[in-house]
Amino acid sequence: MTRSLFIKIRPAIRPQKGFTLVELIVTLVLVGIIGTFTTLFMYTGLNGYLRAKDTSEGALKAQIALDRISLELRDIDNIDLGTFNNDTRIDYTSVTLPGNRKILFNGGVISLDVNGNPNALLDEVSDFTLRMTPQELNYFADNKDEVQAIDVSFKVGDIERAFSARIFPRNMVPAEP
Repeated sequence: MTRSLFIKIRPAIRPQKGFTLVELIVTLVLVGIIGTFTTLFMYTGLNGYLRAKDTSEGALKAQIALDRISLELRDIDNIDLGTFNNDTRIDYTSVTLPGNRKILFNGGVISLDVNGNPNALLDEVSDFTLRMTPQELNYFADNKDEVQAIDVSFKVGDIERAFSARIFPRNMVPAEP
């Protein structure tokens, strides 16, 4: 009887697959640092974008309101000097636009009122000024001052820059009764 020899061969010890605890902790720390800087970068960029967007929208609204005020005051033919109040209100009639008209500032809102129907032109307004500059323009007629210019200025929201315009009426408008 023959006996067979069985030789047991043990496999060589191979390193185990996977990560050690130290490698996992280092990876988590690095991912956390990268995530923190990425979030900070994105927050700063997004915040700057939103601020620029709000400023741009506010400036556009302010420019549209200023253009409308200029259009209104360019063709005036009469100013009600009894109701004219620097910084808040001007009542007038226009050559090309119908009705009794008013531009007034109240409670942070600039409004255009036509025949008693007010319409808001712009809100969140501060530092509104409305000034009339009188000057003798018709030297040979009456020796009375006429409206040389109307200055309008205001600030909107958080925009640091003031919006202003100097409007020169096309018609001789008396600046005194």
